[in-house]
Amino acid sequence: MPFSLINQRSLTPVKVLLAACSAWLAMYFLAPIEISRAQTDYPYYLLGSCLIGLLLGLIAFEPRTIAQPPVPPTDLRHMLRQLYQVAFILGSIGIALRVADWMFLRGLSVDTDFIENREKIEAAGTNAFAMVATLLIPFGLVPYMIHAVAKRSGERVGRAWEAIGLALLWPLLTIVIGSRSSMFMSIGMLIVARLIIFPRTSRRVIAFCTFLILGLIYGGGLIFIERLTLIGLNVESVIKVSAFTHLVPVTQTYFSITSQMSDWGRDTVFIITTFVQYFTHGVPEFAYLVEHSTTPEQGGIYTFSILARLWAILWGNNYDALGALHMMPRFGIYTTAFGPFYVDFGAFTPAFCFAMGAAVSWTRRKVLQGDIAALPLYICFVMQVGAAPVVNAIQSAYGIFYDIAFAGFWIAIAISRPRKRAMQAEA
Repeated sequence: MPFSLINQRSLTPVKVLLAACSAWLAMYFLAPIEISRAQTDYPYYLLGSCLIGLLLGLIAFEPRTIAQPPVPPTDLRHMLRQLYQVAFILGSIGIALRVADWMFLRGLSVDTDFIENREKIEAAGTNAFAMVATLLIPFGLVPYMIHAVAKRSGERVGRAWEAIGLALLWPLLTIVIGSRSSMFMSIGMLIVARLIIFPRTSRRVIAFCTFLILGLIYGGGLIFIERLTLIGLNVESVIKVSAFTHLVPVTQTYFSITSQMSDWGRDTVFIITTFVQYFTHGVPEFAYLVEHSTTPEQGGIYTFSILARLWAILWGNNYDALGALHMMPRFGIYTTAFGPFYVDFGAFTPAFCFAMGAAVSWTRRKVLQGDIAALPLYICFVMQVGAAPVVNAIQSAYGIFYDIAFAGFWIAIAISRPRKRAMQAEA
């Protein structure tokens, strides 16, 4: 088959976003929940404008016809092997540093409960090990992407079990701190890579990915129940009123369904229903934010707070992390992808959404043109676009660190290419 990196029509950002919006609507109409309405219609007009702006951005650089296959590099196999090895080493170092940071500097243990481990992480603050590990861990996903591209091109680079094993290490480690969002982010990118890179996807693979997603949802629910138990909360009270269920409470139908069930059945329905609340609560919370926000626009400091922190460290300035938390009228909840953007850009949020969508579209175009260094960032973008109706996956789930790491990966390879060509010409 002609050389290409991805299937042009499979899981495009537009399709992923529309599928996520469709899932949200299905849950809205079918689930036993009641979504609170805003006092005015303005938040919904703004939300619709943000979605339209994002969609228009996502098609800004989309080829109007099937893209012409790029010319494969003459040293494709050698290049893929180099990228695979470098990414594998970087990802392994990141995981090792994270384990060392957690075990030796913070005292985390698999025998300790989630809450205590989280408290240890927060109490210890940051350090050099943690910062380097956070930027290197994303590279654990890259070897599988390279392996998949090689297999698509008829080459053999790395081993599937080796690449998948490294990619799964970080999601498994997040169980120690009970972090569901990080687990979904990493495994989600792995699934996206499998579906868009391989030329054909069998029904067996689709079924496996479906059951894996359902297993993650159920496993994440069990982790949530365990966290509730550790802090002494009852699941029945949490599903009525808690941070993220406050504006999406269950209806009486939920209690009618669970009243005659066994403990296992009640837990299962609780997991499904809380996942629906988790998935849908961002929209009413966005409306609440728009109606109650009193802070001036932050110009990007809120969404991209890690960059503001780094800037403050470099220039010796103070960064008010606690003040940043209180820019939201209610913190500790999701406000879709557009809530943090609204804090930063106010009424100009739809324009910023268009710019973000255009950045994703431009990255996708580079991938379609055969730039393999852009592939990890593009796959990350696909996940973040798919999460848009729920959460800002740039700000949450270590998303900004994936973006920084993969953008740095792209830039580093782009810089090294002219030097490599010059050296080959001299030789």
